[in-house]
Amino acid sequence: MKRFLIFLIIILSIFLLVYLVFANEKTPVEILSNAWNTEGKINFVGTETSGIYIRDRFNITVSKVFALSSGKFRREYIFPSFLVGDLLIDDGQKSYYYQSNKDILTIGFSFYDPPNKDIHKKILELILKNYDVYGQPDKFLNRDVTKIFITPKSSKAPLLVLWIDNQTSLILKRERYSADGKLQEYSFYTDIDFSTIPDERLFIWTKPKRSFKVIDRRERFIPLEEFRKRIADLAAFSPLLEKGYECIGIKEVPDGLAYQFSDGLNNVLVFDLRIPPPIPPDVRRSSIEGIRYSYWQFDGMSGFAWSYKGKNFLVIGVIERDVIERIVKSYK
Repeated sequence: MKRFLIFLIIILSIFLLVYLVFANEKTPVEILSNAWNTEGKINFVGTETSGIYIRDRFNITVSKVFALSSGKFRREYIFPSFLVGDLLIDDGQKSYYYQSNKDILTIGFSFYDPPNKDIHKKILELILKNYDVYGQPDKFLNRDVTKIFITPKSSKAPLLVLWIDNQTSLILKRERYSADGKLQEYSFYTDIDFSTIPDERLFIWTKPKRSFKVIDRRERFIPLEEFRKRIADLAAFSPLLEKGYECIGIKEVPDGLAYQFSDGLNNVLVFDLRIPPPIPPDVRRSSIEGIRYSYWQFDGMSGFAWSYKGKNFLVIGVIERDVIERIVKSYK
């Protein structure tokens, strides 16, 4: 009897241990959601390498990154040579990007201001709606991470891969792929320190002594509640909605409005302008049902422009030509 009780206690202990392990284990969707919501809430200092595919080659940058959990961010570019001295500061209210070689300061909204945070949240919702998410344990920078794969529902070929730190939920590495499996963008930290809290003074923009030009990019965001009142203006863009896109932002730009559509991973910008938009010189031209339009492609991105009955439109994004032709036809 005594041996049986000891055996029973051991079995129950094993079951309890297994339960606790699996009870604390997060699903890939939970890990991704935690990482998404952790943006701007972690103190760290690191060095980040980024690459983006432009004109048949990768353009690589290296920068020193400082972040505060209060939603403040600083990036100092250290490579390539023509970017050395460039500085990006986000103080939680505004963003400042200073190009030292050109003496140009561009002021924009903070990534952490309410409209941008709403867009950030909506993008995650669209990813979970339109794509599959799965993960597996991995290692990066000698840290335990979860490698998250985001794939189309019709395929297991990943479009976005994220290495998420298990302890902090910070994304340490990311890779973005085209639909045909080509690497388009990547970024990763080569070193990172979570024990150092950066000095608050690093996130204060200090004017240089020499003169510089200021460009203000703080276009007015129009609340989505107000956008819904204008939904009739965008009824023509139902082909985008049918493909899982939603309008996640609308703002005033010079000479018109800009609508941002997203399916979570792919973004399409639609400009409704008072004047014809500028277009590249080597565009192709076509027409559909009597409406002429111009179209072009650049590094996987497509551009379309047309005018009809006093309205001028420009569409830029990863979007099929037949979808745009359906939109153009709807203006008849």
